[in-house]
Amino acid sequence: MIRCILFDRDGTLGSLGDDRYPATFTPFCPIRPVFEALQARGYTVGILSNQSSIARGTGRGYDFDAEFRSYGADVWRICPHDTADNCNCRKPGSGMLLSVADELAAPLRDCIVVGDRLSDVLCAENVGATGILVLTGKGQQEKEAALAQFPSLTILSRFDEVIPYLDQLEADTTRIP
Repeated sequence: MIRCILFDRDGTLGSLGDDRYPATFTPFCPIRPVFEALQARGYTVGILSNQSSIARGTGRGYDFDAEFRSYGADVWRICPHDTADNCNCRKPGSGMLLSVADELAAPLRDCIVVGDRLSDVLCAENVGATGILVLTGKGQQEKEAALAQFPSLTILSRFDEVIPYLDQLEADTTRIP
C-alpha cells in the first residue's frame, strides 16, 4: 500500500533558468494543489533534491525549507554535496529516501520516488521502493536507459500525472475478479 510519494525538484517539479542558481526555479504547474490532493487521499508528500549548487557555493543561503513549506510538503531532504563527494545521500544513493522512510516509519515498498532522471529511479528501486520517471527535465533523454534497466518502469509525462496513476493503481487493486 503506497503511503509516501517523494518528488525530485529540478526537472521534475519545474525547471531551472540557470542550473547554478536554485532561485531560478520555475514550477511546471502549481505544485501546492497537487500536493494537497495527494495529502487529502492520505499520502505523505515530500521532496528529495540533489543540490550540488550548495557545494559549489552558488546555492548557499537559498531557503529551500521555505520553498518546500510553501508547496505544502510534509517532509523533504536536500543533498548539498557534489558528485565528487561520493556521499550516500546524493541520488542515485538512497540516503535521503532511507532517512524519510525511517522518520515516517514507512516500509520502503510503500514509497514512490518520482523524478526525471535514472538516478531518481535507482534511488528508489535499489532499496525496494518504486521509481517513476517523468518526461520533463532530463526524462525524455534518460527514458531509454531507464527502460533498459527497468522494462516495466512507469513513465508519466509530468509530475501531476501521479494522481491519475494512483487512481488507476487503486482501481486495479479493488477490482473483483
